[in-house]
Amino acid sequence: MTATDEKTWVGVLKTDDTASFSGITAEVMMGGGHAPFTVMRMIVAAGEGAPRHRSVTEDKVFHVTSGRLKFLCGDEIATVAAGEVVHVPRDTEHSFKAIGEDAIMLLVSNPARHDQFFKDMDALPTPHEQADVMAVCERHGQVITGAVV
Repeated sequence: MTATDEKTWVGVLKTDDTASFSGITAEVMMGGGHAPFTVMRMIVAAGEGAPRHRSVTEDKVFHVTSGRLKFLCGDEIATVAAGEVVHVPRDTEHSFKAIGEDAIMLLVSNPARHDQFFKDMDALPTPHEQADVMAVCERHGQVITGAVV
C-alpha cells in the first residue's frame, strides 16, 4: 500500500504493522491520520476475544472469513460464521469470542484510528495494569462495559 502526496491511500492493501493483545492479533492494512478508515485482519485465538465495550465515535464492520465467533451487538447475541458480516454502529455495546478454534475477520472502522488503539494496547507491559488499560481506552474513546460474551 502506498500513500500519495495528497495523503490518499492507493493500491493493494498489505499488512504494514501488527499489534497483539488479549488473544487478538491485528494485522494493520490501513490506518493512521491520513487514511479514510482503518482496515485490520484480526486473528482471534480460540476462546479469546474482546470484552463488552462501546467505541464512542467509531462505526465498525466485521467480516468473518474463517471460524466462528459468538458476537454481542447491542441486545443481540449471535453465532457468526465465515462469510457473515456484523455492523456495529458507534456507541453500541459489542463483544466477541472465537468459538472452538481460532477465527479470522476483517475489521473496517471509521473514522480511521482503531489501529492506533491496538498499537497502544500492544505497547503496554504484560501483565496489564488496569489503570494503564483504562488510560488507553479513554484516550481512544473505548469504554469497557463488561466481560467477554
